Amino acid sequence: MPKKTTDIAVAEPRPKSAEDSEQVTKTKRAERQPRSAPSHRSANARLRKRALQTKDLLVSTAKALFLEYGYAATTIDNIADAAAVSRASFYTYFSSKMEIMIVAGTDARDTSCALLKQLGEIDSGNLQAGIETWIDKYFRFLERDGGYILTWQQAALKDPALRKLGMEGSQRASRVLAEALQQLGARGSQSDLLIRSLALRSMLDRFWYHWWLTVTPHERQDVLRNLATMILATISI
Repeated sequence: MPKKTTDIAVAEPRPKSAEDSEQVTKTKRAERQPRSAPSHRSANARLRKRALQTKDLLVSTAKALFLEYGYAATTIDNIADAAAVSRASFYTYFSSKMEIMIVAGTDARDTSCALLKQLGEIDSGNLQAGIETWIDKYFRFLERDGGYILTWQQAALKDPALRKLGMEGSQRASRVLAEALQQLGARGSQSDLLIRSLALRSMLDRFWYHWWLTVTPHERQDVLRNLATMILATISI
């Protein structure tokens, strides 16, 4: 059973000035913000090979259960049982269900941003073919992690902390893609490029959902060619 703790009220020192008062307010506000990087002691710990394998197993098991049953319906006991570890072992690596959701989501977002950055590295001498190859890579990433990203979005509807983290991750991805578009020659203000990058990401993600998950009968090469042409048009605006 969890250990009981006794709360002891400790009075805060009275701020000595308006500047001190403002700093106290900022500190309290920061402490209330959800953290995108897990704060559990295993997050930055150096794990041995077997421990790392167990942690990775818990993440992959949780992802599978979230996809099958949804975030809200999946419990820590479900994750531990499916991974064949004890509940105590789960807490060795993660402090909560939300933390394991964040770890998996952070991995997916990092992979996504790395792919978005690669768009700006395409050879300008053959943009059409290069963008088609890039879209194919991005779709293969979605084929692996897209279902989990959709699960995060569904969970975030009822969880303000996950929703805030998702928004921050989306803004980061838009900045990366905006820079990639600029490297390919896209013109416009920073705001213009961010708007286009958000629209482009939304188009690719939703198209993949309707094409891949609902099995819309379009050949992959035709899909890549048409989407690459649309991206080229975005760059030339």
